[in-house]
Amino acid sequence: MLTPIFSNPRKRGLILVLACALGAPVSALHAQTVDEQLRAMREEIQRLRQEVDSLREELHQRPPAAAQKEVAAATAAPVQPQAGVAVAPQLSAEQALTPEEAIPLLQAQVAEHAQTKVESNSKLPVRIFGTLLTQAFFNSHDVNWLDNPNVVNVRPMDIAPGSLGLSLRQSRLGAVVDGPRVGPFRARGFVAVDFLGSNLSFQGSDLLGVPRLLYGYVRLEGQKTSLEVGQDQMMLAPRNPTSLAAFAFPELYRSGNLYLYAPQVRVERKVEVGGRSELVAMAGVLAPIGQYGNYSTSEYSPGERAVSPAVQSRVAWRSRPEAPAEATAWEFGLSGHYGRERFLTDRMESWAVASDFDVRRGRLGLGGEMFVGRNLASLGGGVGQSGKAFGGFVEGRVKATSRLGFNTGFGTDRMFDVRSLLQPLGRNSGLFANTIFQFTPELAGSVEYRWISTVPLAGQPRRNGHFDVVVAYSF
Repeated sequence: MLTPIFSNPRKRGLILVLACALGAPVSALHAQTVDEQLRAMREEIQRLRQEVDSLREELHQRPPAAAQKEVAAATAAPVQPQAGVAVAPQLSAEQALTPEEAIPLLQAQVAEHAQTKVESNSKLPVRIFGTLLTQAFFNSHDVNWLDNPNVVNVRPMDIAPGSLGLSLRQSRLGAVVDGPRVGPFRARGFVAVDFLGSNLSFQGSDLLGVPRLLYGYVRLEGQKTSLEVGQDQMMLAPRNPTSLAAFAFPELYRSGNLYLYAPQVRVERKVEVGGRSELVAMAGVLAPIGQYGNYSTSEYSPGERAVSPAVQSRVAWRSRPEAPAEATAWEFGLSGHYGRERFLTDRMESWAVASDFDVRRGRLGLGGEMFVGRNLASLGGGVGQSGKAFGGFVEGRVKATSRLGFNTGFGTDRMFDVRSLLQPLGRNSGLFANTIFQFTPELAGSVEYRWISTVPLAGQPRRNGHFDVVVAYSF
């Protein structure tokens, strides 16, 4: 039960909103990707915490007599009940709390509504979240990953095409740790894993789930500036299509959608532009990035042998998160990447420039990205090969009801440096369409069809039809 502390209704509402935000399921699935949900939730919690901190400072700065008078008036004033919200009994003026007593009580109430059930050795709040994703799939041809394919393989002559199976490898588990304040920053830790770490051929199945680290970082979040150290999605081309079936690797990966988790150190800065938009700039250093292959004579990748880290940056112009719900939400970004790789015979540079956009208005949404670069195999470009390539994707979304959504998109990745490099593949394209239904905030279902076309430089195109039925339960 929340005890009224402030006389200002906006401040009382802030406490209720913060408590609900901290208690909400981290991995609730809506018609957007999990990465977008995590980014939006992180920004909203940061904003709410900053407002609570400013209210705390305001109480400390006020004279004790004035603060006691305000608290007494707040506890004596009647509170209008709201639908679905229980109101605590009112305190008398003699029971009014001083600011020194009110602040710890407020913190205890927020912690209570966060419903933290796990305790760490450091006594810091820990929240466990996850998504159990059960996926039934069918492929009409031979592909690289049966449950989440992105390239069509050459079919051996003595094997019938196609596959059918059931997998839970794209399920996720994770934890969020709320840390202490460090000067003007608030520390926070985040870790998440899935089970797509390897395809093992023993024990009768190559769909045996092996844990794989997705996220694992510590953030110092300030009002305008944040510092992050650890593994996160790269800054280059962060936009991803909407899908439950493509959970471990995003939809249209290697068909125009660049994507990678990488250890990194990055700095983010927000600058308000006008009253309803802001600029978000980030830059950082990433671990050496390079694709493993038959050319490797050791366990090191070409990126690690180059003895040179990669660098990335992104600048985005977007609408403010606190803009009215009925307003159009939009974001336009420009990002870049530079790294080096050393092979057995030579040393090559890896670079990319990408643009991305996303617009949402009412029930409709449109998003996508475009890129051009060289040696982007480890980032999902160039159809997993070295050389120059360009590509991109576009996605359309329709929110039919509050629970039902339809999404479709197309992407392509093309090599254009084929005269100087002998490459087996020239183009890889993908088309998808899905529907996602939210039975409850925790339970979602999806049906999806994905078409993939892999075109070699010599020979006939290879095509695959991939069909998915997905049930996802988030906690």
